[in-house]
Amino acid sequence: MQRLRVLGLRVYLRVLMMGFAVLYGALGLSVMGHAQTEGEEAQEKPHIAALLPLQSKVFGRFGEAVKRGIEAGAAADGERPDRLPVLVYATGDDMKAMIDTYDRAIRAGAQFVIGPLRRTAVQALATSNAVSVPTLALSVPESDVLLPDGLYAFGVHLEGEARQVARIAQSHGRRRAVVIAGDNTLSRRVSQAFADEFARSGRLVIDQHAFTADKAKLRKIRDSIASDNVDAIFFALDGPKVRQIRPYLGKVLPAYATSMIHSAEGTVLGQLDLSGIVFVDMPWMVAPDHPAVLTYPRQPPGVFTSFDQERFYALGIDAWRLSQLMLESGYSSLGMLDGVSGYLMPGPARQFQREAAPAQFTQSGVRPLAEHEYK
Repeated sequence: MQRLRVLGLRVYLRVLMMGFAVLYGALGLSVMGHAQTEGEEAQEKPHIAALLPLQSKVFGRFGEAVKRGIEAGAAADGERPDRLPVLVYATGDDMKAMIDTYDRAIRAGAQFVIGPLRRTAVQALATSNAVSVPTLALSVPESDVLLPDGLYAFGVHLEGEARQVARIAQSHGRRRAVVIAGDNTLSRRVSQAFADEFARSGRLVIDQHAFTADKAKLRKIRDSIASDNVDAIFFALDGPKVRQIRPYLGKVLPAYATSMIHSAEGTVLGQLDLSGIVFVDMPWMVAPDHPAVLTYPRQPPGVFTSFDQERFYALGIDAWRLSQLMLESGYSSLGMLDGVSGYLMPGPARQFQREAAPAQFTQSGVRPLAEHEYK
């Protein structure tokens, strides 16, 4: 009797695994962990490797969102006999192990790699001498890190968004701006990118203020802005922080921000505090009627719990599309891709340039801006 139970369990597990194989095989996808054997590597099956931090406690949910985006992109393309299958290689937080996994993917026959996702992982790969096939990294490294031959960078680059917002402010005729930023590294980078771009055409950033929730200090900032004849304010902050301070600064000045400001947090009443602010974000987040956005399915309610996961899902969709274009014609021959994450163009230093979708907060939500409103 015990032997029959064991045999029954084995049959059940075999059927279950076959079900998963059919599910992923229908999309040309398979997930590979660290348990892959040397014999399996020796098969050298040509494929696209997706190197994602699925084993990371912090970044695993974002890696999962990218994986789902790649799946959605592949499914929307339909079946093609000449298309390489995708194998997903799960990585964690150890950079040496990530490089080892990259090497393993190459030995297993990867002809193209999507990933890694984290900026630190991209930098580790860029300095590893491991890149041997076209690799589309999903983050932009530090400015002093040069990408080797074969490594290309595409991702959500908030400094690029800040420069785009500065150009929008210029197109609106703004000439004297103030910046309010947080005390973290990202906020400082974003504020500096805005200031540098805004000043390129003779505009001035009059002052940069540190975020504070102190009411007396906020009044001083408000008085300083009024006395400096400022005509624009740029928030290098997330939505909750802007909601916290904007009532004390008033809504008279035209205000600008990056996608940092656009989050799922906050109440309808809190949304009113953002009304009028112009920002940029992915078409996936602000332009539901965009042709590319309409092509791909949304995930069921509850799958994603943050706007950032939605953005990484969109990143996965466009990463898939870019992988197919790059396999077909190479990086230097690419034109502009109208993607769900924005307009994507090959730029210098093997980094894709992304132009996000301009939008504005209103009392009832968010509306995309028409082209004549920002050019």
